Amino acid sequence: MGKKMDLSSTKDNFISDNYGDGTSSLDYWTNLTKEDVKELNGEQTKASKERQEKIESLYPVFTREQVLLKDLVPADEGWNFFPTQNNGVLEELMKNIVVYGQLNPAIVWKQPNGTYTILGGHTRFQAIQKLHEIFTEAGDEEQAKRFESMDCNVYAFDELDEVEARKIIIFDNVIRRENSTAVKARSVITMAQLEKDTRSSRRPDTRRTRALDNVAAALGEPIGTIKDLYRLRNLISEFWPLVDASDRDNRITNQLARAIAVLEPELQKYIYKNALYKNKLTSQQLAKLKKAESTADLDELFTAPEVFTVTAKAELTEQLPSHYKPVLMFCSEDELEKVRGIIEWHVCEDSGISEQTKDILRKMFAGEKKKENA
Repeated sequence: MGKKMDLSSTKDNFISDNYGDGTSSLDYWTNLTKEDVKELNGEQTKASKERQEKIESLYPVFTREQVLLKDLVPADEGWNFFPTQNNGVLEELMKNIVVYGQLNPAIVWKQPNGTYTILGGHTRFQAIQKLHEIFTEAGDEEQAKRFESMDCNVYAFDELDEVEARKIIIFDNVIRRENSTAVKARSVITMAQLEKDTRSSRRPDTRRTRALDNVAAALGEPIGTIKDLYRLRNLISEFWPLVDASDRDNRITNQLARAIAVLEPELQKYIYKNALYKNKLTSQQLAKLKKAESTADLDELFTAPEVFTVTAKAELTEQLPSHYKPVLMFCSEDELEKVRGIIEWHVCEDSGISEQTKDILRKMFAGEKKKENA
């Protein structure tokens, strides 16, 4: 069985005072109505219910309880790596809870010391705790009592181990939230590691599936997408902010991130330090990047001039002999007529050039002039 852990030492206030402007007064919260809250439409309500059922189906053995806030403990940051919601989301959730109540239960794991580790519902906990604080400070005992506990799905201590508890945190967040590529990748990578640490099944009738399959199902993404995210597991920390950067000049594509992640950490750091990731690479160059073994390989790849493939169309009224080959040349538009004249004159005056070639050249130039003058 996996290692058990008493997480009561992680308990803290977990509250930010900067959750909104003008919303700290008692009148604001006591006078809220349905018109002040963004009501879920039918499809959103259905989707929310389906997400809740999906989460509960993963580990179905729990009890439904009201748990006092004072007994609830946020999960350790090492377990819950998902970013906190912004103040606007928190305020909107607080308003929704005041008007409609807590619509979805949190997910908690009961510890031997009587505390409950939060596995899912950290933002809901933060919202309810802040409401309890507001009404307590205002002396409204009736409303304060309303927000002194949370509706929770409670897992007994012996029902989960550390690995399963961490999986629940990931599943809850990937199912409920829209996450960035970097967060999705970390979810997949962490789940794969947790799968290696999973205890032997003590439920022989329960089908054990691969971690990546589980995450693919939870994210609603194809297994190919999940595998692509998993390939980022060796990407150095400096590149993670660039995966989701809003600034296009500093953002790297998923394809480039996967190519860089294959390299040794020293080579990745070289690319980052010299901002080589800003160079645009073709698919062929990305394939070469994966095989780089030294900084010299990187310099050659990233500093090599970009190769352009140019196609040209020439129309002739007769079939060319099979041994004839096209010749492609470039000049500026204002030099075009002069260059054609030079080529035509030298070719036609050269006795070593066949009459057939001379005739084809004259017809081709004449056809181009005709199209340009049309």
